[in-house]
Amino acid sequence: MGVLFILTGTTKGLGEALAKQILTSASTEERHLVTLSRKPTQELMDLAAKQSIKLTHLNVDLQDGAAVAKTAKQLSEIIASTPSDWKLRVIQNAGVVAPVLAASRLTELDAINAAFQINITAPIVLNGHILAAAQAMQDKRIMLISSGAGRSPTAGWGVYCATKAAMDRYVEVVALEQGEKVRITSMAPGIIDTAMQVQIRASDPADFPAIDRFKGFHEQGQLGSAETIASRLLTAFELADYGSKPIDDIRQYTF
Repeated sequence: MGVLFILTGTTKGLGEALAKQILTSASTEERHLVTLSRKPTQELMDLAAKQSIKLTHLNVDLQDGAAVAKTAKQLSEIIASTPSDWKLRVIQNAGVVAPVLAASRLTELDAINAAFQINITAPIVLNGHILAAAQAMQDKRIMLISSGAGRSPTAGWGVYCATKAAMDRYVEVVALEQGEKVRITSMAPGIIDTAMQVQIRASDPADFPAIDRFKGFHEQGQLGSAETIASRLLTAFELADYGSKPIDDIRQYTF
């Protein structure tokens, strides 16, 4: 018996931290980690080789619908070749906050479509193929990395809030359909010290009135490290009651 991990957005930040911790876990179970991002990370490849863990990287630009469809088919083939008594663990982490603009300036269709494609369309397509291919696997858990932005509005984040709210409702539907067959959550990870936060702090105050609050999070050391949040997410993933709350927030846990 082993574990098949599928992880998106592994080039940097939270995704990279999750991948590293999966590869260095003290678990004695056989592991196969499948990473999805625009380019492979040599450090992850070297770490996998050092740990004698199989790593398969799939190059994909999640903005490209045709590329997503091709990658989804590759994932289906990987799952089909995995023993059915293996566990399946999927974390869809890739996401973008742009465009950060007031609603009156959200007029560029390409930018809006790109955000929806990366944040919700691609995850739905990938998840659909995964669910179809993994029906014979008994222990299936899926985590979609969401955001508090999907649960309360923030001026300037009309598109980001909309995509994350869509993710929450999508996960609720999957949980309703799958029942006990699949444990799934839309997990808000809290505010993390990543490149996304750098981008947020560089926003135009005219479009993003909350910029001073986010600068304060950074200046006051209130951002969680990617490594700490990754560890907490992986711990939550294996809880006995994981999936009992389809809409979840890692900040509600005390470990």
